[in-house]
Amino acid sequence: MKDHLTVKEFISAFDSGYSLVKQLQDDINALNVYPVPDGDTGINMSLTLESVVNEIRKMEETDFSEVGHALIKASLSGARGNSGVILSQILKGFGRVLQSTDGRRLSLSNFILAIVEGKKTAYHAVIKPVEGTILTVIRKISERIEAKTYYSFEEALHDVVEVGWQTVLETPEMLDVLKKADVVDAGGYGLYVFFEGFRAAVAGETPKPHQVTQRVSETFISESGYGEYKFCTEAYFKSDDMDFEYAKNFLSSQGDSIVLGQEGGLWHFHVHTNEPFLVLQEMGKFGELIQVKIDNMAAQVEGRFQVEEKPFAVVAVAPSPKWAELFRSIKVDFVVLGGQTMNPSVGQILDGVKHVHSNKVYILPNNPNIILSAEQVRELTDKEVVVIPTKNPAQAAVGLSLYFGVEDPLDVFFKQILDHTNFIELTRATKDSYVDGLDVKAGDWLVLWDDQLKAACSRWDCVLEALQELTKNSDYTIASIFKGVDAKEQETRTMKEFFASLGMEVEEYDMDQPFYPYWVLVEKS
Repeated sequence: MKDHLTVKEFISAFDSGYSLVKQLQDDINALNVYPVPDGDTGINMSLTLESVVNEIRKMEETDFSEVGHALIKASLSGARGNSGVILSQILKGFGRVLQSTDGRRLSLSNFILAIVEGKKTAYHAVIKPVEGTILTVIRKISERIEAKTYYSFEEALHDVVEVGWQTVLETPEMLDVLKKADVVDAGGYGLYVFFEGFRAAVAGETPKPHQVTQRVSETFISESGYGEYKFCTEAYFKSDDMDFEYAKNFLSSQGDSIVLGQEGGLWHFHVHTNEPFLVLQEMGKFGELIQVKIDNMAAQVEGRFQVEEKPFAVVAVAPSPKWAELFRSIKVDFVVLGGQTMNPSVGQILDGVKHVHSNKVYILPNNPNIILSAEQVRELTDKEVVVIPTKNPAQAAVGLSLYFGVEDPLDVFFKQILDHTNFIELTRATKDSYVDGLDVKAGDWLVLWDDQLKAACSRWDCVLEALQELTKNSDYTIASIFKGVDAKEQETRTMKEFFASLGMEVEEYDMDQPFYPYWVLVEKS
């Protein structure tokens, strides 16, 4: 019987808990109805735990204080989705106790204290705690082990999993949506599974989790929908200036399912909202956004039961919700929201590859700064991944919209598209600078042609003159104008008139991308 754990034993037990969650992630996904029935709770909890395991596996020769520090940082940076972010807060509380543990032995009393601290941290981070969820499971476990006296880890962990399982069974009586769907809570079950894996490793046994046969019905999903808010939005960021109360109140004004975690200058927030970019813009004022994740929950709910294997699938990066909607309308299977200043991580793109129902996946990064991340995904999956080096969403949209009844593979077809188009970016300079031989003043219009700065203009008529110079003597037939959030009616009208005067067919799209009032794709015949 063990009255302490070594660092090696703790890491092995944590790894066992993660492995069991990963093994049963589809069962956990199948229970997912709250807060949104998007079917990804198991995946999100597995990915959150994976980020921690990848960090602490290499720390067997260190002491618990270093393991605690790594656990906190990895859980904050790797948290995914509502249940994953709440789980990260439980782990953060756990890590705080480990940080204060001297040496390489974790006592039973400190282990119990760590679970209690995990419960406190999670309840503090969730702005409006709801019972019948993962929160209830950790609370009931905490209350039991804090109230009893234990003499071994085996004894304490027996109670942890017993109370965890009994609480999971009780969740439908606490949360009406679970009762209506005839399932137990997915996040709570995932936490129980983790602790069973942990317990078995400590006891030297094979895990024997209670398995659930319940599944959310397609009828229930179609009737319940995704709720009031469409986008699951979260970010991991650095800030020494953010105030917890301000952040809590701001996020509360923008949506629900809010989880807000902090450790020193590191923060992670999660919110369901209809204005993801407004949320990111406001939170980004106070520091540096490191990782951003935005999921369209409506699309996830609608696609939950669409499991037919496809010959190929497409994952695309979109800089705004409107771009995401456009991509979905032209058969993109998974959209990763992100772009300029909010580049998605390798992990986020990999999530998309994992979600789609095909063993061949095309990735459209749609930004020069995202191409490398997309390339790295190829090394992290057994699926065949082909990166089409699109540098902007306009190229992707035009190419995908024309890809019907074409025999060539998508990447071959796109090469032809890219060879017959040029891309114009119109944006404003934010500071004085000297670039590519041009003297740029803050507020100037910048005219970029295929990523190269060609003109800096203080007046709009100068912009039109630059466009005249760039497009002269070329057989362009179509100009597609994609308007950003800062586009102005008069500027749009005069630009449309300009392209029409050159004999081009002009198409206009209101896309709300940030930072760039105008993107224009000109196509040759």
